[in-house]
Amino acid sequence: MTEYIDNPRFPHTCRITRPADGGPMADQSDECVIYEGACRSFDDHTTNHRGEVVTSARKLSLPVRQQEWGGDMPIPVEGDSVCVCKGSHCEYGVVKDKMPGNLGTHILWEYVRE
Repeated sequence: MTEYIDNPRFPHTCRITRPADGGPMADQSDECVIYEGACRSFDDHTTNHRGEVVTSARKLSLPVRQQEWGGDMPIPVEGDSVCVCKGSHCEYGVVKDKMPGNLGTHILWEYVRE
């Protein structure tokens, strides 16, 4: 009997938010949801200029092409908050860079322990 292996392209869910721009009287807990949905999060092990491994960097792959950003869906920017749920646990961090392309968008983010 052949066993079916479930290996989706975007197995995780994520939420990218930024503080709402409601002026000086806005509630501090208000936030604007930039993206919420399917994603794939993975480690991006690189080295710094001294050769030390930097392990807090992560990448996030979103199924949103560069021409789909804009209008009602603003593109993520540096400083936005990231929450990635990987089934049994969630990871939190901050957007460091974005790389939209014609096949999807990659977000470079830094893991923040809470």
